[in-house]
This record gives sequence, structure tokens and C-alpha cells, in this order.
Amino acid sequence: MDVDETTTASPRQDAAPEPYSAEWWQVRTPNELRDIIKRGFGVGQVAYDGAVLETERRAREAMRRVRDQAEQAEHQQTKARFILLGGILALLMVLMIALWLTR
Repeated sequence: MDVDETTTASPRQDAAPEPYSAEWWQVRTPNELRDIIKRGFGVGQVAYDGAVLETERRAREAMRRVRDQAEQAEHQQTKARFILLGGILALLMVLMIALWLTR
């Protein structure tokens, strides 16, 4: 192998995440996590605790998304109310001016 061949060699592929690392837990499916939790401490304390923590993290993340969506919906409703009330106020002002000018 000469110098030219070494520079064109493909880079090493990323290896699978280290078992029980944060990345490893994040790629576990909900079913895999559920199975680990169901088996309890028989799979080991680290596996059980990791599965529980990852499940809790996903639940917190889901709740955060739900709260954010509810907050956005509330913000949109408030904005729509202000626009509606502004329109009604403008209409009332136009009517009052029209009545004042016609007298």
C-alpha cells in the first residue's frame, strides 16, 4: 500500500454506541425499554435503572412538547381575541363618528 492508497481509503465507520451509554439508551425502542423494565433487576441494576431513567426522560420530553403546544394554542387564541376586540372597537369608533357627523 503506498501513500496515495492510504489517503483515499474510506474513513472508519462509526461504531455502535457503547452499551448502557446515553446514546445507547436513546436508540432503544419503547418495546425494548419496556422489556428491560418488566424483567426487573434480573437484567442487572444498571440496565434496569437506565431503562427507567430513559423512560422518564422520554415522558418529560413528551410532557414538555404537550405544554409547549398548549401554550402556543393559548397564545394564538389570545392574539385572535385582541384582533377581534380591536376590530369591534374600530367599528364602534366609525359608527360613533358617522352618528356625530349626521346630527
